[in-house]
Amino acid sequence: MQTDMAAELALRSLLNCVTREYGTLITWKDHIGGERLDIAFPKARGTISVPVIYRSMTGHHLFADQIILRDQGGERRLTPREALEVLVDRLESDDAFRAGKEDLRNRVLASRRFIEQTLAERQNDLIDLIGPKVTFIEAEQGLIAGHGVHPCPKSREGMDEDEARRYSPEFATGFALRWFAVNRRLAHAGHSAGAPSPEAWIDEVCGDELAALRSAYPRDAYLLLPVHPWQAVHMLADPAVAKLVEDGLIIDGGEAGGLWYPTSSVRTLYRPDAPFMLKLSLGIGITNSVRVNLARELLRGDDMYRFRNSPLWQDFRARYPGLGLIADPAYLGVISQGEVIDGLSVSLRENPFHGAEAQRNVTLLAALCEHLPQRGSRIGALIRDLAEKEHRPVETVAIDWFGRLLKVFARPVFGLYLRHGIAMEAHQQNMLVEIGDGYPVGTFYRDNQGFFHHHRGHEALAAALPGLGVASESVFGEEAVDERILYYAFINSMLGMVGALGREGLADEAVLLDLLRQELKALHLAEGGMSGLIAKMLAPRLLTKGNLRTRFAQMDELVGPLETQSVYLAIDNPLAVRVPEPADA
Repeated sequence: MQTDMAAELALRSLLNCVTREYGTLITWKDHIGGERLDIAFPKARGTISVPVIYRSMTGHHLFADQIILRDQGGERRLTPREALEVLVDRLESDDAFRAGKEDLRNRVLASRRFIEQTLAERQNDLIDLIGPKVTFIEAEQGLIAGHGVHPCPKSREGMDEDEARRYSPEFATGFALRWFAVNRRLAHAGHSAGAPSPEAWIDEVCGDELAALRSAYPRDAYLLLPVHPWQAVHMLADPAVAKLVEDGLIIDGGEAGGLWYPTSSVRTLYRPDAPFMLKLSLGIGITNSVRVNLARELLRGDDMYRFRNSPLWQDFRARYPGLGLIADPAYLGVISQGEVIDGLSVSLRENPFHGAEAQRNVTLLAALCEHLPQRGSRIGALIRDLAEKEHRPVETVAIDWFGRLLKVFARPVFGLYLRHGIAMEAHQQNMLVEIGDGYPVGTFYRDNQGFFHHHRGHEALAAALPGLGVASESVFGEEAVDERILYYAFINSMLGMVGALGREGLADEAVLLDLLRQELKALHLAEGGMSGLIAKMLAPRLLTKGNLRTRFAQMDELVGPLETQSVYLAIDNPLAVRVPEPADA
């Protein structure tokens, strides 16, 4: 059963990419028994026809498995696993994509296998993960299928299956860290004014656990650097690091201390007794990039921390309550010959969910939306439970639920950008939602890497917070920043939530889109000013990141200028489709 479900999930996410990114190849057709999606491959390489269970205005469709391939060999039935390979092989006919095809094929199949293994491991937990209360770490480790519009959401490029099982959150795992003793001449450390130093934080939580290491490597000569166990092995094989080890400037202290639990990003680790999380470098390919901390990104945590402690944020939050910022105010690493060794850098992130707060009902947005065959989604379970308790129609409750999310998500996230030019890569995995009595009562944004602002807003921000965004290289042209917030916060998160509610049968997507449209227009009147963001959100066409085309092109979205990290393309905007007004009675 897990094999079939994993293939169904893998094919669904790939088909959702195709419908978004290859509009010229697809046709929606009415057939006896229901609608079908036809995909005509270029250069007359045949057509695939897939039955449609639910067609979404926002691109979050559901499909059945009676798949038919028609080509020169005639007509034949395909399994979902076979359909995955045919799609990857035939969508792009250009030889320039040959290497990209092979890479994508490997990642798609690896992602499918990983989902299959996870489903088998977690089959007894799947219902609990959509319960009325799910803690932060339970939700983080319960995102089974991942990004619903990505061709390989669960690939772990660089890890073998045993390593993936040991280090991946989907297996509800925890593990000890590897510790390097680093000569203080090589120390690369910093922290925001008012925040604990990285060593003070580590000592607070791990001091007793690391007593033996500390006695062997005295504090005045060495700092103890936490390293992901997988990363440690690979960094020790790096010639530059191996030379530092040979010279006695880095000493491998081995694994030590208590268990840390991987969150949904894989490389950010959590402990319920620690006031901080560790965002470690991890040189594996996850979705569209290799997850290594770059030197400039370590400084963006200070940008967020300083802004959050400023009167600008306090004034903004008084008007737009509901959003919290989780900063990364400290970092540790190694610098050799004037260059930071990115693969050994770690940022320390605040952990609001430790101690007694570890039991808070907080979940990443992606885990709320994730729909598994036969189980459905947590958002569906919450809303149906509320409807039963409140004796109200499911659609009425769903509309109320979405309206409350708009207040604590769309209003502050887009309002912050309109007022101050500050953008956050607020996609479904970077946004946390706190649930109270079944409804969203607040949100949190995390991820220092995705915190930046545009040139037009820089002068005013720098006047209040000198140097903001300069050392961290996080000031960009307005067009590029618009593009990012449109994709991450609007398309991925807000339209993704509309799609989740629609495909679960909770509410009409057109009604939800109209609520979102009204919210955006109100924001434009209140804060629009010189920004063209809302106009872009309401325009007939939207620019969106094409995850499938990005993978065909083998691009890494963390490398190079912001403007050229991913493939962006124009799609029809569901928000531009107006609901006809009912005729007067």
